[in-house]
Amino acid sequence: MCPSCVSSNQAEFSSEMLIHLSGLTNIDKPALWLFPKLLVCLDCGFLQATVPAAELTSLAAGIPTNGRSRGKACVWP
Repeated sequence: MCPSCVSSNQAEFSSEMLIHLSGLTNIDKPALWLFPKLLVCLDCGFLQATVPAAELTSLAAGIPTNGRSRGKACVWP
């Protein structure tokens, strides 16, 4: 059930996501690759995902890992 419009018209998609840390101080830091499954509401476009624990730790520390990871990510409009 979509938390935005309460529709049950949702579909799961595979994705590839490259996250860059913002700001000029992070320009030389590597980007973080994620390969989350995305749950998309086909009525309103609301997107749901979950960031894997290892990548979440890297994002919180501001130091992305260089390797590729498979998992889910959390994205809110």
